[in-house]
Amino acid sequence: MPAARTFQLLGLITLLLVASFLDARLAWTAMALDVLVAVAALADWRRAAATPLTAARRWPPLLVQGAPGEVEVRVASTAGSLTALLREGLHPGVADSPLRRLLTLRGPSEVRWTYTLTPRRRGEHTTGPLTARVLGPWQLAWAQRELLPGQAVRVYPQVRWEGKVGQLLALAQRRRMGQIPLRLHGVGTEPYALREYLPGDPLAKIHWKATARHGRLVTREETWERSARLVVLLDCARAMASMDGRRSKLDYAVAATLALTRVAAARGDQVTLVAFADRVLRTVRVRSGGRGVGLAYAALYDVEAQLAEPAYDLAAEAVFEVESRSATAVLLTSVVDLAAAELLRESLLRLGRRHRALLVNLEDPELRELASTPPATPAQAFAQVASLEMQLANRRLARHLRRGGVQVVNSPADRLALETLEAYLAVYRGTSTAPARV
Repeated sequence: MPAARTFQLLGLITLLLVASFLDARLAWTAMALDVLVAVAALADWRRAAATPLTAARRWPPLLVQGAPGEVEVRVASTAGSLTALLREGLHPGVADSPLRRLLTLRGPSEVRWTYTLTPRRRGEHTTGPLTARVLGPWQLAWAQRELLPGQAVRVYPQVRWEGKVGQLLALAQRRRMGQIPLRLHGVGTEPYALREYLPGDPLAKIHWKATARHGRLVTREETWERSARLVVLLDCARAMASMDGRRSKLDYAVAATLALTRVAAARGDQVTLVAFADRVLRTVRVRSGGRGVGLAYAALYDVEAQLAEPAYDLAAEAVFEVESRSATAVLLTSVVDLAAAELLRESLLRLGRRHRALLVNLEDPELRELASTPPATPAQAFAQVASLEMQLANRRLARHLRRGGVQVVNSPADRLALETLEAYLAVYRGTSTAPARV
């Protein structure tokens, strides 16, 4: 590829062609100079192409959606001084655009190029190759080559959390959930031992067979439930594809699901993850321990929203299939359709007959904005009425589900993980979840 100096020389030679109107011999001189410049540029290109140049790239240990990570590229040469233009062909899911850097190596040396990436989308992305244009020693031509081939990189959901969510996850990582600064209230549900009845003990806790055997009142002493069964249903249907800022609702739901998995696995719960849309997409059983949680991240990091209606009935059937015993079923979804709300109500009430059901409804930012913005046109007025009707339907849905024993939490995207964890822990504290907000 010709360099800027080549075009400058050809421009000067063009002046001789203009002057050839006065002297025809100048035209032949100009043609000879053109050939000379072309031959020199070709020779310079061959020398640039033969220049030894190597590169190595170091990615951060973990690429996380929305979290900056530092990438280091090392370029080395054993030749003399040279100038090279590097281009990183990054995937749009990893960076907004390709990156370029002009480097100058003075003698045999190594140069480091460090840049920061903030991945935009979860999943596996194949980056383009690292290419270099090396300028010839006469600065007449560039020789382009591929230093590093394209590489597949994985971008994971949010891993690090601040605030209360980060505190819960830190305690979970150390397997010391008993240190959560929240006192447990209510009555335990897991049998622990038998002891003599004391005044004030609930009559419902009297163990009548042991009482008859010993001839005195004997009561059951119970403790907090451990090694429970948890099924997390992750909605990956059409409503979860809408954006809330730079991330989709599904991005927030996946991050909240994995945070819940980390806390539940630390408690010793048996966790099963079910991702669904119009069908069951993935089913993952999480074993206790860090390795099991790591497999959960590997199974869900690239799940994408499907442009289909959610099959809540199939999701409920999946819970019955994976857990025959009583379990806690947490459904993360976003209700924006009246027909879907009715199917959701029927499915959760049916699910609640055998399992403890918890609905975490991710609020839709567009509905919230339409309901709060004064309309300026008739079309906007109709849209506001529709959004208010949907919010009223969500309120009725929450009321009906609570009457059927289903806990309901409505949450904005930025509080989804925290409110999901609090609602889950409230199940085992014997307290009710926070009231739904509309």
